[in-house]
This record gives sequence, C-alpha cells and structure tokens, in this order.
Amino acid sequence: MKMSKQAKKMLLNVLFLLILVAVTLIILILSNRELNFENIASFLKSCNPWWLLAAFGAMALSVVFEAVSLFFILRGLGEKPKISGSLVYATADLYYSAITPSASGGQPASAFYMVRDKIAAGKASFALVFNLVAYTLAIILIGAVVFIIRPAYFGLIENWFVKLLIILGFVLQSLLLLFFIGCMFWGKGVQKCGNGLITLLNKMKLVKKPDKWREKLRVEVEKYSECLHALKEHPGMSFANFFCNLGQRVSHVSIAAFVCLAADPSLNFLDLFALEALVLVGYNSIPLPGGVGAFEYLYLEIYSIYFGGAFILSAMMVSRVLSFYLRMILSGVYTMAYHVHTLRKTKTNLTGDQENGEETKQT
Repeated sequence: MKMSKQAKKMLLNVLFLLILVAVTLIILILSNRELNFENIASFLKSCNPWWLLAAFGAMALSVVFEAVSLFFILRGLGEKPKISGSLVYATADLYYSAITPSASGGQPASAFYMVRDKIAAGKASFALVFNLVAYTLAIILIGAVVFIIRPAYFGLIENWFVKLLIILGFVLQSLLLLFFIGCMFWGKGVQKCGNGLITLLNKMKLVKKPDKWREKLRVEVEKYSECLHALKEHPGMSFANFFCNLGQRVSHVSIAAFVCLAADPSLNFLDLFALEALVLVGYNSIPLPGGVGAFEYLYLEIYSIYFGGAFILSAMMVSRVLSFYLRMILSGVYTMAYHVHTLRKTKTNLTGDQENGEETKQT
C-alpha cells in the first residue's frame, strides 16, 4: 500500500523530531555527568507531590485555555462549537505544532477538524488567525513584564549567544505583531511594500516564482485585515481571546516554576517564572519542532544564574517531560481518539442513510 504525500510528510516530521530529541539527549548526557536516571529519580523522590500535581495541572490548563479561546471566537462568529470539538482544535494545533518546524502544521490541522465539524472554512481560518494575534501579543507582554519585574536577570546571563537569542526572539515576535497590525490598518501599504520586496529578492535570484509569493502575501494580508472588523464588532470576544491566550502562556511558563518549587518550596515563584519566561522568548527565535535542543540549551544557561548543575539538569528534564513530551503525547492521543470516533460516527450515519434510502425505494 502506497503512503499518501501528506502521510509521508508527517512521518518525516516525526522522524526529524525523534532525531532532534536523540541528538539533544546524547549531547546532554555526554556533556553532563550529573544527568542520569539515578539523579532524576532522587530529584523526584525529594519533590513535594502537590507541587508536581500543580505542574501537571498547569500543563492541562495550557491546553484548556486554547480550547476555550477558540470556543469563544467561533461562538462570536455565530458558530455553535462543542466543548469536545474545541478541545480537539486545541490538541490538534498543539500536537502538529510540536512535530513540525516553526509550528507550521498546527493551524492547518486545527482548521481540518473545524471544517470536518461543519464550521465554515472562512470562519475556521479567521478564528485561527485571530487566535495567533492574541498568542503573539501574550508572549510579548510576558517578556516585557519580566524585563520590568526582574530587569537584572538579563544582565546576569554571561553567555552572549543566549542574550542574542532572547533579543532575537523578542524582536521577531514584535515584528510579527507589527505585521498583524499593519495588515489590519494599512493592508494595501503592507501588500505594496511586500510586493516590492518580493520583486527585489527575485532580481537578486533569492526568490523564485514571484507571482506565487505575491498571491501568498495577498491571502495573508486579507486574513489579518478581517481581524479589524471583528475587533470593532466583537470587542468582548477580543478581550476573552487575549486573556485566554495570556492564561495559556502563563500556565505553560508556570510548569517549570512549579517543578522547581516541588524540589525546594522556599524558592520565589516570580524569580522562577522570570527565568522560564526568558527561556520561552529565546527558543521562539529558532524554528525547530517544539524548540527541541534550543529549549534545553537556553534552560541550562539561564537557570545557571542561581542553580547548580545537578539540580538544573533534573529540574529541566522533569519540566520538559511535562511541558512538551507529555503534553504532545496526550494531545496526540486525544486528537486521534476524536478522529476515529467522529469517523465511525460519520460511517454509521452514512450506513443508516443508505438503509433508509433502500427501504424508501422498496416501499
């Protein structure tokens, strides 16, 4: 049986992710003698189970917040999504974002399930675009707050490359937000500038098929231009969407903080939150699936401001398992379960319709 092009692409993405994970683990183990199962087991035994439960709860909340955000947007657009459906839109986004570079597979997967649930394709696309704007704004806000409440932390980082990644992550997210705002208020101007840039890159032989890229730009600009109308028509939906995305990012960052508190309850939550937020901003600058490799590198460098090697390594592995690997697995399982369930339900309905049709003919 031949595999479809989409299945092959997905398999390659998963394989690439597994290779990244394997290479990252090998480098970590070879360069850090303290990283071993004994130390991790000892770390877990010393942890307060209630703080670990809080970390697991924060991981679950990060999924729920995205589901609620998409639920509110679709309701505001006149659709009637179910809670179970909204949850799969979130889990599909999270799962496919985790296994594809730059999280490029998340939105198409989420849109696929929305359309399959008979949500209009235009509204599905708009909901995801609107959600992305709020998601980007939430990351920038968290990064800005960290620089305000713990301004000294950035200066304490000795590794210049880590500082560069943090700055780059903040700049890229800010530019992305500016692009969204530009499309909303000055769509024609953005498209004109973009077309000029495409022409220039084509003359420099850096871009082939300029018409294809111009069409892509036009579609993207139109998508975000529609957000302005929604902001005016549904201001309440806009606020709900933003606060849900902010809740999702805060929950995600809190996972690592709760893990550290589980090992040492005397630590300050805001200090831990600030350290993890810097990691978040930094690894968003590198287009790797789930930030694998980049997250581990940044975590070790940034947390070394206050903690020793053995503690950092064990805390990092536990935090990473909860915030990325376990969340990815649970999201994938729920997405596949929903996929199979709705597929069977569709087949059952088709069979029932066929039987009713045959009975009608006989009558």
